[in-house]
Amino acid sequence: MSDEPDLELDLNDIADRAPAEQETVGADDLETERRRRNRIKREYDEAVGFWSHALSTEIGRREIWKLLESAHAFEDRFACGPNGFPQVEATWFQAGEKAFGQRLWLTLQKYDLQGVLKMHSELDGRMGKPNVPRRKVK
Repeated sequence: MSDEPDLELDLNDIADRAPAEQETVGADDLETERRRRNRIKREYDEAVGFWSHALSTEIGRREIWKLLESAHAFEDRFACGPNGFPQVEATWFQAGEKAFGQRLWLTLQKYDLQGVLKMHSELDGRMGKPNVPRRKVK
């Protein structure tokens, strides 16, 4: 199943409704709806192209990773004051930063999962490097 928005303009949907549910739709309304849907599709395709291009370069992956790290997308943070007492407002602020980071990360996955996986393998210290046996030197 694709995450791409379903933008098919189904004129039969209007005709299939019960007469009480039918709207009066002029040709100009249908044209306006068609243009709106085309704009949404174009903007979606442009976003996919933008993020896919960013994730296709080493610099792009590094800079996106910095954004995710600065938003603390992959960590839970709880603020405490100097006396060790929890600071609720700061904790909620940090939770908001994390939510933004996770939303960005999930959006990137939707647009270019392979690029996100490559970014993780290159930059995420939690991923670790695979154990590759070393050749013995004689």
